[in-house]
Amino acid sequence: MSSDVDVKNGRYLLFLDILGFSELVKSKGVEEIYAIIDESLQEFDRWEHLNKLFKTIYFSDTFIFYQEPKGYGKWAFLDVYAIGAMIFSALLAKGVPVRGAISFGGFEVRSDSLSRHQVYFGEALIEAYKAEQRENWIGITILESAWAPYEDENRGTIAAFERERVWKKRHDRVLMLNPFLKLRGWCGEDRIGEIEGPYLEWDDPEFPNDILAFKFLREQAASYSKKGDFSGNVAIKYHATIAFLKEILGVEIYEWGVRISEPDKVGGSCVPPR
Repeated sequence: MSSDVDVKNGRYLLFLDILGFSELVKSKGVEEIYAIIDESLQEFDRWEHLNKLFKTIYFSDTFIFYQEPKGYGKWAFLDVYAIGAMIFSALLAKGVPVRGAISFGGFEVRSDSLSRHQVYFGEALIEAYKAEQRENWIGITILESAWAPYEDENRGTIAAFERERVWKKRHDRVLMLNPFLKLRGWCGEDRIGEIEGPYLEWDDPEFPNDILAFKFLREQAASYSKKGDFSGNVAIKYHATIAFLKEILGVEIYEWGVRISEPDKVGGSCVPPR
């Protein structure tokens, strides 16, 4: 195991921020903002119940999805990135853009001495927060503290997953996560005729979420392009995200995503048109 990671007492942590939240507060009413937060929290709650080993903390514009039992486990790494991708997709499908980071390390969650307040702190939270703030795209990064313990026990797996388009390893040893696990997975199955019925009803809700999230990102980027905005603070995040998706998904899957996410083209298969 990596010497600088306390694998016995660490926890996996997904830090997610709602982008543009301050503008949302200025432009929307109280009940509308509450509904957005409430619907978003339902996605985390769903995975808490399905997985049973992660819990959620929410404050202001931030969600923290953390591993409850302490200690590194192969299951925890695989769960946090897969669940993180599906939560990310679900939120974008609702039109809620988020950006986040996954870390591993010390993270304490306790009640105060009077049991009136929840106290949480730790290096994993600080690392994930700083990493998320550095990014200028819409996605999730996996920090070395998170993937190194897994790689130590499973040599070569990180590179193997990269070849399978699960993530892209950057020059700074950060993994850029492919958020569309279902879109990536179902394309091949569609090619051989395994998907039966409407795409937006197949493998519900994860696959439909991927389709709608993919559509949301493309439409946002296209709206900025139409206005001639390619370098504005918000616009550049969407343009960078689309460039990343084209790279990580590859031409075949990306174009399939385009076809099945456009209303007049839903029903096209993964076989590229001639």
